[in-house]
Amino acid sequence: MTVQQAYKIFDVRSDITKMELKKRYRRLMHMVHPDAVLNRDKSNKENVYRYSAYEINEAYTVLFNQTGQESLKSNYKYDYKYSEYDEKYYGTDQENEEYDFTAPENEHAFCQRNVYHYAEDYNGNNIGRFKVARGRYMWMPDEDFKLFLRSIYECSEELLNRIDEETGRVHDSEYKIIYQAELAYLLAQQFIATSDTLGNILTSIDDAANVFYVGAMLEMSPKSGFIKAGMKLFPAGIKKHRLYLMTRSGKEAGYISFKDDRLYYVLIPILEQKRAMVKIEVSSKQDRHNTMGEKKYKNIDLWVKIGNDATFPENINMRIEDLLNSYHESK
Repeated sequence: MTVQQAYKIFDVRSDITKMELKKRYRRLMHMVHPDAVLNRDKSNKENVYRYSAYEINEAYTVLFNQTGQESLKSNYKYDYKYSEYDEKYYGTDQENEEYDFTAPENEHAFCQRNVYHYAEDYNGNNIGRFKVARGRYMWMPDEDFKLFLRSIYECSEELLNRIDEETGRVHDSEYKIIYQAELAYLLAQQFIATSDTLGNILTSIDDAANVFYVGAMLEMSPKSGFIKAGMKLFPAGIKKHRLYLMTRSGKEAGYISFKDDRLYYVLIPILEQKRAMVKIEVSSKQDRHNTMGEKKYKNIDLWVKIGNDATFPENINMRIEDLLNSYHESK
């Protein structure tokens, strides 16, 4: 779909803002919603819109990257032909149509993934998700990260289900989810460009030296004792993708948690691969309610200096294969 066609479907001026575009989108989706169509008096043609929900969604996606203020400034464009919203209300006639989607790809990724986008109703509520493409497409900041993770978990589930079908075995769900989580963790790394992502989600302290600041939290260990503002902490090791910390004297302090979920899939792998150095200090500003209850937290300041960047570590595919082989051989 061209930009001109999208403007025609939305019937708006070319200088529409992002906020105005969202309001127009919600109104149009309300007009074509099946419930509204069924309840509308057939003799009243005033609110009948000549374009379908699928066309409106398609136009919205195109125009969203063309708006002026508060634009996401997308690095890629996509043109989808099918959505779950369409399937639910209008059938699956378009299910097999081709997608026209362009984005950076990792041709060495272990498998393809689905790319999803949210659809909203007139009131701004999510009415579901629709698939815009399938391929080895990289995650970009304007793809909702929760939907990205969903696509990755779907990939891991698909791979494990194939093994189940091949072997004829049915594993306990709790046992299977351990493999699925580890598999998803590895797969996610193949679709995230580390340097670009860190530059988008972290505060750069020194671009030339590749130093970033991270606001994080210390989930304190019951044995951590007294930890005060300004105290320096040190890495004690990484276990199950968690960075554990210790005091200068070597006493256990706890492990780091992030307020931004993306960092678990971006920063922790870098630390696991020993491609970064860190400096950690207990923040001067603390939230009193974080120290209440059984679990206690401390705000910490984390500075990260990234070393040589290898966006796609060569051994990830081998690690994925080893994990799948282990699942295949398990009883």
